[in-house]
Amino acid sequence: MKRLPFLSNSARRGLLVLEWLIILVVIGVCVFSWQKPKTENAQKVEQTFLKKKKQNAAASYAVAEEKVETFPFDPNTADSTTLLRLGLAPWQVRAVYKYRAKHGRYHTPEDFKRLPGMTYELWERLGPQVRIARQFQYIDEADKRSSYADRSSSVSEKSERTSIPQNKDSVSERPRKFETVTQVDINTADTTELMRIPGIGSYRSGKIVEYRRKLGGFIHAEQVMEACDLPDEVLQWVRVNAAVPVRKVNVNKLSLQRLMNHPYITFYQARAIVEYRKAHGDLKGVEDLKGLEGFTPLKIEKLQLYLEF
Repeated sequence: MKRLPFLSNSARRGLLVLEWLIILVVIGVCVFSWQKPKTENAQKVEQTFLKKKKQNAAASYAVAEEKVETFPFDPNTADSTTLLRLGLAPWQVRAVYKYRAKHGRYHTPEDFKRLPGMTYELWERLGPQVRIARQFQYIDEADKRSSYADRSSSVSEKSERTSIPQNKDSVSERPRKFETVTQVDINTADTTELMRIPGIGSYRSGKIVEYRRKLGGFIHAEQVMEACDLPDEVLQWVRVNAAVPVRKVNVNKLSLQRLMNHPYITFYQARAIVEYRKAHGDLKGVEDLKGLEGFTPLKIEKLQLYLEF
């Protein structure tokens, strides 16, 4: 404050106090006006703004709930929209597309039953609706012959059981497990002998025999682990007799479906072989496979011992 010569010291101090009081009053009025309750119009404007903001957020993030439907469908031809209408989750739809890319097609309803995330409730609703088109079903004469042989053997076994009295305890008794490590030839062992290996029961032994038939025989003992989920300890109980030849796949004669029936050949690899035969004639050897779709060096190395030209 500029000194006024005509004022005494006490007067100047009074003016200074008055000046500070005025400044404090102005600050208080400003603070009060900021904190004053909004008027009715201001409140209406704010409520309208918040309502629009919520509506925009709902429109941006809300996912419309779609009604689940149940109707006949073919998992080989159904698109993503159809699968979503059936109640499958988006990640399950991606799993269906991934399965088609890897295995080609679903050949039986049981193949679709193994879809990840499939629950009993979902399968009870969708299972009866699965329709596999005729062109996607297996036509395998070898399977027909083996199933006929199985039926014949079961009939003969049944007749033997009815003609020869047996002890009920002996019929229900399971094969005794090996007490010491005994290596079993997995190319010739039947389900009964396989069940004697610790860690292998009726289900796993059946899977091993079925996989051996489709594969054409085991070349390495480690291949038995591909048949199903087996404990690592099983490997010490199995061996492969190198004198037993494997059944080979003739890539120049078999149809697409017969080719892809082999565990090491996918749908796309089988299709590539068939298309090559149509365009260039018979394949001469493994070298012709190197330029085909899906035949990486690792795949060829794994498969070549099962091929014949």
